[in-house]
Amino acid sequence: METNKEVVSKENVNEEHSFKGALFSSLVFVGGTIVACILLLWVLYMVRL
Repeated sequence: METNKEVVSKENVNEEHSFKGALFSSLVFVGGTIVACILLLWVLYMVRL
């Protein structure tokens, strides 16, 4: 039974790490896409002037 408890605790740690990784990658990709779109619009505006 002790082995099962250790396995469960390790899975919880990996799950928490997984959530942190998913949050980080989501912020990077979503934030990067928003910044890229703003920069693209700004460059197009400057070229038009």
